Amino acid sequence: MKNTLSRQKTEKETSIATKDNRKESLVDTLGVVSYSLIVGAVTDYSAGLRGIGVLASRLYGTAINLPTGAPYGKWRNFIYKKTKTTNESSKLRKSLVELAAFNTFQVPLYVTVIGVGSLVSNLISSEEFKIDFDKVIKGAEHLAIISPLIGPTLGLYTEGLRKLFGLKSVPRKARESLEEELQ
Repeated sequence: MKNTLSRQKTEKETSIATKDNRKESLVDTLGVVSYSLIVGAVTDYSAGLRGIGVLASRLYGTAINLPTGAPYGKWRNFIYKKTKTTNESSKLRKSLVELAAFNTFQVPLYVTVIGVGSLVSNLISSEEFKIDFDKVIKGAEHLAIISPLIGPTLGLYTEGLRKLFGLKSVPRKARESLEEELQ
């Protein structure tokens, strides 16, 4: 009887954790996609894309962010855990961890986004199948330069969405994970 109750409790906890993981994945994806539409358009423009190039870049960026939003959330969880950054950590430390997560995940993705935007723009304007690598490099440089603003604010934005949807924050999950390891 005791074993059955224990097994039922474990199954219920597993079911709740699975639902929370799915919800977290959806919320993280929503956060990355919505944030990226606005900030990405500004970054695309600063990289030299205009009109159809920005539109193509944002469409492709959204297509990329839909399947990568959840993995980015998991990447943030991983970086926080590995750096032992918890809700008790300083704001500066959390910002630096957000910056590290952003620069190691989002900047490389953005390089492909700006490349596709450049390719589509060139196909439409001059019918050339050509990527303007100067714009790609410029876009990556711009994103890396402004990443100290974007990385932490993306983190704050997604944390706000996690809170709005009743999910644990990344720093809290890191703390709970570290506590489990100590037990």
